[in-house]
Amino acid sequence: MSGVIAIVAALLAFGIPIAVPLFAQRWRTLAILLVLGVLFFGWVTLDLATPGGITQALGPFTFGLMLFGFAAGAIAKFVMLLSRR
Repeated sequence: MSGVIAIVAALLAFGIPIAVPLFAQRWRTLAILLVLGVLFFGWVTLDLATPGGITQALGPFTFGLMLFGFAAGAIAKFVMLLSRR
């Protein structure tokens, strides 16, 4: 049962961050989301380095999935906005 929970958690850790940039409708909104994403993942990087950090509960693998999902969503939305002209 714990394997099923791990798979569902991994899908959520990837699926939610990939969807966030896809909701942007304009370039300005995408830029704001990218800045917020850089700030969030910068904080995660700094917090993972401390042994008593908040992010230690989920671990680096989960945040790696989140980073990869966010980057994939941002790239996909960039291509969508670029081709919309």
